[in-house]
Amino acid sequence: MNLTHSNEAKLVQDVETLRIQFPQAKDLYREVCRLMFFRYGIQPTANKLYQLVRKGTMSIPAQAVSNFWSELRLKNRVDIEHSGLPDSLREFAGEALSTLWKSALEVARQNVKEKHSAINGLESSNRLELENCKAQLKKLESLNIEQSSELAMLRKQLQESEKRFLIDHQVSATHKESVKTLQYEKSALEGSLKSINNEFDTELNKLHAALKFSEERFRKLEAKSFLDVDRERQRTYKLESEIAELKKALLTEHAVNKSQSAKNQKLVNELRENVGVIKGQLKESQRQQLVASNKLKQIERKKALLK
Repeated sequence: MNLTHSNEAKLVQDVETLRIQFPQAKDLYREVCRLMFFRYGIQPTANKLYQLVRKGTMSIPAQAVSNFWSELRLKNRVDIEHSGLPDSLREFAGEALSTLWKSALEVARQNVKEKHSAINGLESSNRLELENCKAQLKKLESLNIEQSSELAMLRKQLQESEKRFLIDHQVSATHKESVKTLQYEKSALEGSLKSINNEFDTELNKLHAALKFSEERFRKLEAKSFLDVDRERQRTYKLESEIAELKKALLTEHAVNKSQSAKNQKLVNELRENVGVIKGQLKESQRQQLVASNKLKQIERKKALLK
């Protein structure tokens, strides 16, 4: 008879209990033989006994099986020893007791068989319930896989959203930093432009003052020259009568006046050149101011685009 998994476990547990009660190997093998045959309806063999007990050598379970079957045969054959009883009566009583023993043994086997049938039915029911549980577990595992897949997808979407948020935050921070940098550059350029304008105004005032001074000096020299010429003309008119007598002196005076006039003209030319240089510097300052103003407008446009 084959054992179910649950009966096998019970048999092993009962063997462990007997192991404590019967420490001697021979006694333990004897009791395990009885346990297998009478409680579980299993025909004991030396290999099965050794697999359950695992104690001593293989000769001990073999001897235990041999002794068990000998003892069982003796119990099936009952001899009545009583003085005074006739032989026929003793034989009849022995056969009756033997029949009674066999009937009891058959009832015990039938009970074991019924118990095994009940256990097998319960095992079938448990197996069916186990299959149902496995099917439900499989459905739950499939649902868990789907939910895990959805959860992984949601986590991936969350990670992508976090990455996009970090990128947007970084871009925003970069834009803010760029705006701050542009504002700083704007402030620096405005300060530089203001400084350039101040320097330009100072230089322009200086140039205007120098130009005014040069113009006044030029007018004075020109007036002086005109006055000198007029005086010379008046003197010439006055001295026409004395030309003949003072021709030599007049020629000398005329040469002196001519040299002085050349010097004055040279000075006037130098002043005109200075005025030209000052006008060129003024144009260069105006050009620098225009370049700075254009750069400031470009920064304002960049700032407007970043906003």
